[in-house]
Amino acid sequence: MIQRVIVLAADPDSRLQQILDVLQNDPALTARLISLANTVYYTQAKPADTLREAVERLGLDTTVSLALGFSLVTASQGNARSTGFDLQHFWQRALISAIAAQELATQRRQGNELGPVFTAALLQDIGMLALNAVDPLEYARLIGTLDDHDEIALRERTHFGADHAEVGAWLAGNWGLSAQCREWIRCSHDRPVREDAFGAGDCVMLSGRLADIWLASDGHRTLAQLAPWLSDEKQRSELLSSIQSRLPHIVALFEVTAPNAFDSPRLLMEAKQLLLDRALHLQSQLDHQSQELKALQAANWNLDRALRYDPLTQLYSRQYLLSLLETHFEEANRSSQELSMVFLDLDHFKQINDEHGHPVGDEVLKNFAGLLVELSDPDVHLGRFGGEEFMVLLPGYDRRKAADYADHICNTLRSRPLFHHRGITIQVTASVGIVSLREEGYSSPDELIHKADQRMYLSKRTGRNRVTHE
Repeated sequence: MIQRVIVLAADPDSRLQQILDVLQNDPALTARLISLANTVYYTQAKPADTLREAVERLGLDTTVSLALGFSLVTASQGNARSTGFDLQHFWQRALISAIAAQELATQRRQGNELGPVFTAALLQDIGMLALNAVDPLEYARLIGTLDDHDEIALRERTHFGADHAEVGAWLAGNWGLSAQCREWIRCSHDRPVREDAFGAGDCVMLSGRLADIWLASDGHRTLAQLAPWLSDEKQRSELLSSIQSRLPHIVALFEVTAPNAFDSPRLLMEAKQLLLDRALHLQSQLDHQSQELKALQAANWNLDRALRYDPLTQLYSRQYLLSLLETHFEEANRSSQELSMVFLDLDHFKQINDEHGHPVGDEVLKNFAGLLVELSDPDVHLGRFGGEEFMVLLPGYDRRKAADYADHICNTLRSRPLFHHRGITIQVTASVGIVSLREEGYSSPDELIHKADQRMYLSKRTGRNRVTHE
């Protein structure tokens, strides 16, 4: 009989009387439909006294959904076996879901889809009945006492290769239900993509989770999980109240035990407190992660500085200076720009260490580094190459300009002591070698360094305290 009603309802050429003729063959179903049509949700000024009036008031989609639901409840209860599968809980969830989907669709102004969303929400778990019918003992062992449908679906997919939502969509297709209804059933355990606006299918997705507010032991947690889509506290409260008000009559019509009512204000308060606790916990985690990030950034900064800078003089380290040379060498060749290098070695530095000690020698090196910084432009790169040797990279400097720069350093050293120790003035000179990329032509940075080093030693061999640039 139900199959015939579904076929007639799907046929655009069918007349209402044809559907009524089929439905009237089941007096119990007729009485239930008339009774439901006279509830507060559907009531009008005049009570519905006939099946035609009831169907016109309920709508054809809702009538078909109810007829199918009544038939399935009756069949499942008649074929129930002692397998551990809780039929009462199953139909409680199905009916609450159907009401919840309708109420949510009404609230979200999806009134044209009230019948279809009722059907899809009612049947979203029907695949569980099918899987239980195939192997009752195995299915009962598989899902046990689980209430979490996400976990149930995961176990089903692992064991059977499909979950009950997919099986339910397949059954709906066999029964002749619309492609839209089948898709809503198949996706019923997904989550709506958008939080600010969603359609009728999204109402079906949320309906099962709304039902779990009544049935799960931690309903307030379930309600809190819905917060992204039901963020308005007033609308949440109104939605729960409207579902609760319709629930007793619907479950009575289906001869299903009514779930326990709950204290809506208390549940909403518990959910709100849970969301607050989560927000505080999340903020605490974010604060902790922020502190860890700052510590990591500080450690990275320290490590980067340790790699870039010589710890004694705070000039660039040899390693970093060589990397800069590579970069400027390639850039100068590519753009035909000038690039010069100055190599400096402090004269008789070993004698300072031997006579005054290494701490004094370190102070001399630091003061010389300070002098280089003082006498150099910001775009000049200064570094300690090793021991008392220093390297200066001069982007944009030709050989003459580099020689003037080196002469200025040497002249300053001749006129300015670098350190005073126990009444003794320590004055230092430097031997300097200069190379220029454009005027002499070099094929690699190593050649540049080698030539600058040779000229620096030439300055030493010819009397120190001088600059050699050719």
